[in-house]
Amino acid sequence: MTSYPTMAQPVLAACGLQAEHLPRLTILKQDSGVDGSFLIAATLGHRLKASKDHHVLLVASHHTYHHYSAACMKVGFNLGPSRDSGQLQILDVAADLFRNYPNNIPSLDEIAERIQAFLQARPDGTILVDDLTYFLNFDHSEAQLIDFVEQLVVQDDRHHSLVIKLNTADRWATLCANLDDLAQVEIGLQRLTSGQFREVDGRLVVRRFLAEKDDGDEQGLLRLKKVDRSVLYKVNERNIKVFVPGEVGIKNL
Repeated sequence: MTSYPTMAQPVLAACGLQAEHLPRLTILKQDSGVDGSFLIAATLGHRLKASKDHHVLLVASHHTYHHYSAACMKVGFNLGPSRDSGQLQILDVAADLFRNYPNNIPSLDEIAERIQAFLQARPDGTILVDDLTYFLNFDHSEAQLIDFVEQLVVQDDRHHSLVIKLNTADRWATLCANLDDLAQVEIGLQRLTSGQFREVDGRLVVRRFLAEKDDGDEQGLLRLKKVDRSVLYKVNERNIKVFVPGEVGIKNL
């Protein structure tokens, strides 16, 4: 997968989302009051532009497809040709709800069937879900969401990647703890504890789950969560910037 310089490249590099092969499961944990859809848009555009042979399925529930199309255009990605060619497939859950409510409410079972059909045709594709907690508004439990993700993760005969965003992740302790057990990478989108600033929107904390030897464990391995990187970010009209804490102008954040 060829890498192209884009206006979103700094944030993709900081999160490790520019790699040719992503881990099986990356969790984006968005705190209350934070909008991390820019990271979904940046990842979406990059995966499509880096290789025309790579296929992506976007499960759009937090925003509609038109939101992501406009967001990608601002940072140099045009989703139209990819959608027209079939390289990008869309489950526009938010738009379907608006058109059909209350006759047809979102169902995780239907979403799972569509994802399985995508994976059957494109076993090495990328699936982006924004956002999973949306389904808690429609009589789905945290346990059902955990089962949904687990079924997608455990398919060892395929080489797909999942990037799943959780809105207001700080409210769903059980869900987050269980998905941590399945994920290889966690990216936290956090508010600044010191308040709001014009120069910075929030903090990105990238954590990786490492397996280390543990003599007290029957399998001999212990999963450890390690902070890999922590940066500040700013979403501008035409680009996304990242800063290392301590840079000029943002010393105290």
